[in-house]
Amino acid sequence: MDPGLSIAASGLQASMTEIDVATENIANAQTPGYVAESAQLAEVPGGGTLGVGAGVQVTTVAQLTDAMLAANNLQAQGALSSASALQQVLTGIESVFPLGQSSSTSATSSTNTSIAGQLSSFWSAWDSIAQDPSSLAPRTEVVNLAQGLVTSLNEASAQLAQLYQNTTSQVGTDVSQVNTLLSQAASLNTSIVESSGGGASPNQLEDQMNNVVSQLASLAGVHVTMQPNGTAQISIGGITVVQGSQADTLSTDPPQGYVPPSGQPSPWTTVFAYPSAAAASSQSADGVAAPITGGALAGLLQGLNTSIPQYQQQLDSVANDLANTVNTQLFQGWDATGTSGGAYPLFEEGSSTATYSPTAPQTYTASGISLNAKVVQDPTLLAAASGQSTTSVSYANDGGNAQAMAELGAPSSVAALAALYPGSTALSSPDQAYQTLVEGIGSLVQNADATVSSQTAVADQAQQALQAVSGVNQDTQLTELMQYQANYQASAKVVSVIDSTLQSLLAAV
Repeated sequence: MDPGLSIAASGLQASMTEIDVATENIANAQTPGYVAESAQLAEVPGGGTLGVGAGVQVTTVAQLTDAMLAANNLQAQGALSSASALQQVLTGIESVFPLGQSSSTSATSSTNTSIAGQLSSFWSAWDSIAQDPSSLAPRTEVVNLAQGLVTSLNEASAQLAQLYQNTTSQVGTDVSQVNTLLSQAASLNTSIVESSGGGASPNQLEDQMNNVVSQLASLAGVHVTMQPNGTAQISIGGITVVQGSQADTLSTDPPQGYVPPSGQPSPWTTVFAYPSAAAASSQSADGVAAPITGGALAGLLQGLNTSIPQYQQQLDSVANDLANTVNTQLFQGWDATGTSGGAYPLFEEGSSTATYSPTAPQTYTASGISLNAKVVQDPTLLAAASGQSTTSVSYANDGGNAQAMAELGAPSSVAALAALYPGSTALSSPDQAYQTLVEGIGSLVQNADATVSSQTAVADQAQQALQAVSGVNQDTQLTELMQYQANYQASAKVVSVIDSTLQSLLAAV
């Protein structure tokens, strides 16, 4: 009877292990990084001539993994995070340039005001001067509207600068988090080797590694290669950052002697990998640029290095076009006292008080554009007259140049003005420049929204495919748990029958 008891005991042990595994699967169904486990059973060969087995044994408790599906999931999650981060930056840029008019009654207030609407109002206001050039009220209105434009340009530039600063800060936070995770991965590699060497199961440690790797994929886009000893080799952009117990440190500080890519805006932000935390500084020459192409960092870096500088440059172009176009047209006229318009330009850069000439145009920026303080104090200095005269009365009642100014809302009028100074100044329509800016960011945001939507579907599909293999289906686990319990009861019944038989035999002796 001993072989029978041995077989029944092995059945009890195997069923108990299966019950424990199913229970653990159910308990960890929502645990991040957890991979479903399965007890692998094998027959224990018998020693008799009849070939009857000696029971069953648990060979291992294996994780249900699929390397290809896991790699696809990491890539999809990294791509989604990258697209979402870029979408966030582009949406931030778009919010700087509202399309609607302001409900504010103050001409100099720019809160929620479309620069396009302000430009339209600015050009139209010159009509009022043309109709009544000797009146101070329309001149004051033009100055107020010009101040509103300056305020809007200054504020928009400041908002883009703040967005750049916030995005830079987020990059720093993400890099710090990546370093923490890389250190955790290296530590887990060490624990996995120690656990396997001691004969214990490393499954729980591998689950923790899966969670760490998943977070790394979302932050920086990683590739994982499993080593024969069960450790994970992690790389970013082809650069190995975790090997065994060693983890590199990422930093935005460039190594000594680093030269940014040619043609890129300044400052150029990228991430470098250093062999150790101690070497992560500009004093070290050991760092190498990490070509991050996935994860949130990829999207944020694209926003910092391409998107925000591009629209800051376009906004500067709007300011430059506005100032040079208006000042050039003023140069064509005379103010109420008969002084040439070049003496009192309306727009300046900073606190400059220089006269203006189309043959030596100044460069204006959205952050630095301002109004001529003298014109603000005395709007009669606006060169509204177009005809040279001999009396100040004639100048004061001449609105010809103001009428020409009112027509500059049309790109063709700006082109005609530019033709007067071929090769001296490149005048462009500020209205057209701003329209191009708004249409461009609107199109990019739409594309970003579409990319996030499609990438979400791809990531969901990749996640579902992996979950179908590695995830925990609680209904299936509960059904199998009932089966394992039945198997346990069956093995227990065998023990009971053998015990009963032995008792009967002993009683019969």
